[in-house]
Amino acid sequence: MSYSALTHRWPVFVLLLAACVGLRQWDTPVELQTWSRLALDWTLVAVFLAIVVPLRRLGRARALFFRTAREQRDELVREVEMAARVQQHLLEQHRPPAGPLDVVARMHPAKVVGGDYYDFVPLDGQRFAVVVADVAGKGLPAALLMPAVKIALRTLAEREAPIGELLGELNRVFLDNLPPASYFTLVYAVFDAAAGRLVYANAGHPPPLHLKAPRGEEAWLMPEGPAVGLLHQDVRFETAEAHFEPGDLFVFYTDGITEAEDTSGADFGRERLVATARTVARQPAEAVVSAVHGAADAFRGSSPRGDDATVIVVRVPPASS
Repeated sequence: MSYSALTHRWPVFVLLLAACVGLRQWDTPVELQTWSRLALDWTLVAVFLAIVVPLRRLGRARALFFRTAREQRDELVREVEMAARVQQHLLEQHRPPAGPLDVVARMHPAKVVGGDYYDFVPLDGQRFAVVVADVAGKGLPAALLMPAVKIALRTLAEREAPIGELLGELNRVFLDNLPPASYFTLVYAVFDAAAGRLVYANAGHPPPLHLKAPRGEEAWLMPEGPAVGLLHQDVRFETAEAHFEPGDLFVFYTDGITEAEDTSGADFGRERLVATARTVARQPAEAVVSAVHGAADAFRGSSPRGDDATVIVVRVPPASS
């Protein structure tokens, strides 16, 4: 029992102390009853109260502190869960465009909400852009930046400017509006299904994988430029091209896949990513996404997820289909 509970009914408690002193005097032989003995009893009572009263106040303050902390924790949990629902709703709106290419995306956050972002931007004809980004950090701070990335990218994409200019303008926007040390990596890739051509730029992001049919030869979408929001406003982003044929496979991902660690601290790595993609390269994009996520999770084992993990697969159907 705490002192706070002991002294909850304060008037009754004081009366009980006084009764104890009175009973002690009543039970003491008359020849031993002296004023000094009575004064000693009340002095002991005073010392006891001097200890109990601060402890009682401390107990009340402690109870109030923990009650307030629980209320704030519960409120924060509700807000984070709401943020997770909003983020999931935003990602569910990013549906792959209808067309000849088989496109599937899936994101697994390390926490309730994540800092990974992906999008599909419809363009003219059979052209569309695949966007995958990774905001520095994870959890709620990173997730708060994701809607801003989406709005800025969508707005700039409407201008249909060259990809290098688009990323340069995006970099200037976020340098002017982000606090220091806030940045994100990004790949912006435009698929032209009719021409069998991919034009892309990489802003500090892990290079996407291109598996070429029919033998599954690997190629990486290089080069990698600086991250968005990290360097000066006049930085240039280099664009490159890749051509694809029926049966080819593209795997876009964030470092939560390749940097997934097992219990010994080893990384999943690009080699395992390539090996996994090759085993399912002839299957639908949904199966490839599931296989890559499953392989990274199995490799990690009981180790906690260290970062958000996103996989986007673009599969070119074989000519026979």
